Amino acid sequence: METAEQEYIALCKRLIEEKFHFGNGHGELRQRDLEYLADIIEEKSGIKLSLSTLKRLWKKDYDKMPHPSTLQALVSLLGYKDWQEFKLRQMPQPATTQPITERRQKLRFNKWFLAPAAIPLAVLFWLIAFRSGPGGNKPVVKGDVTFTGNKTVSQGVPNTIIFNYDVSKVKADSFFFQQSWNETEKVKLDPKGNVYSAIYYYPGFHRAKLVANDSIIKRFRVHITTDGWFPMVRYDWFDTHPIYLKMKDAAGDSILHFSRKELAASDVNVDKDFMLSYFNVRDFDAHSDNFTLDTRVKCDDLNVACQGMQLMIMTEEHVYYVRLMGKGCERNIAIKMGEVYHDGGNHDLSALGRDMHQWQDLQIKVAGKKAVISLDRKPVYTISYKQDFGKIVGLNYNFGGTGAVDYVRLFNGDNELVYSDDFN
Repeated sequence: METAEQEYIALCKRLIEEKFHFGNGHGELRQRDLEYLADIIEEKSGIKLSLSTLKRLWKKDYDKMPHPSTLQALVSLLGYKDWQEFKLRQMPQPATTQPITERRQKLRFNKWFLAPAAIPLAVLFWLIAFRSGPGGNKPVVKGDVTFTGNKTVSQGVPNTIIFNYDVSKVKADSFFFQQSWNETEKVKLDPKGNVYSAIYYYPGFHRAKLVANDSIIKRFRVHITTDGWFPMVRYDWFDTHPIYLKMKDAAGDSILHFSRKELAASDVNVDKDFMLSYFNVRDFDAHSDNFTLDTRVKCDDLNVACQGMQLMIMTEEHVYYVRLMGKGCERNIAIKMGEVYHDGGNHDLSALGRDMHQWQDLQIKVAGKKAVISLDRKPVYTISYKQDFGKIVGLNYNFGGTGAVDYVRLFNGDNELVYSDDFN
């Protein structure tokens, strides 16, 4: 590997150490630091790095060029879209330079590089603030840990979940509750208490966490379902209070669609950048390893320079998504199938660059953990993954600006139609 690349990698590691208060100041990370780092990377970028990979990377004599996905995972923790952007926005520093204590990383947030691919700076500050105890000590679990929850309403949002917990048999300095992947939703718990309630504003399959010091000791699945399609608007991905829309206010015409006129009538500030989302969350009676999803989509907002859409498939354990972009904006294209993530910065995804103001027939066909993405009935990209993510439990369309869905059809592994909607 060339010296310049070594310097960039050394700088990247130092910045991560500073942000998370890792190591001893000499580039040496303890195993618990690496374990914590691996967990954060998987939670936030969707990329699973093994402990052995991180150990090799942090060895003093490491001189190999890491895999592009490893670099993508590392720089996403610093708020960068990919390795190339990190290099462009950082001056190379000698490997022996001391940590840069006053450096602040400016996050260039792009709504199409959503939560699985980027972490805002505020999240990093929260992560630092909540790393409790001397050196982030591992908790000692001496018996059973209780962590359960009950909805106050059976369906829909907002929805309060009453969580019950018992950490009396856990020795730790501090305890926390985290209601989903978002670290900013992490709050401190009274270890002598037993009840904590949280409001969920988004439908979906959430994974609440009970945390002791810096370790997750228990998880609880929260499935917030919808009664059919549920539309909403948010001004960025991290909006805690989205604007809920009513299906009766949709534009109609046998498609799922809200125009700028309908949005303005629902008190959406259409002069700001916004995302229009359609959620349908339920058990779809199909497994994520073998299914076919057919749909037709288009964008119709002429005020957005790089307009595109993202179709997300929620599973019990992870998410899949395919992001289509307009011509000339192919760099922002991305595909994620569980633990595997490809983006337009490090992969040739140009076949997914389309005229998004025309109807696009999109198909995602998965068989034996191999996904084939087709557009206009022609296969354009193939991606494989290894892990089992359970059943399909939700669908979510996201548009930068306004956009429409003509139909959606979901088939199980036996090619049986398990869900269909033509919006008539």
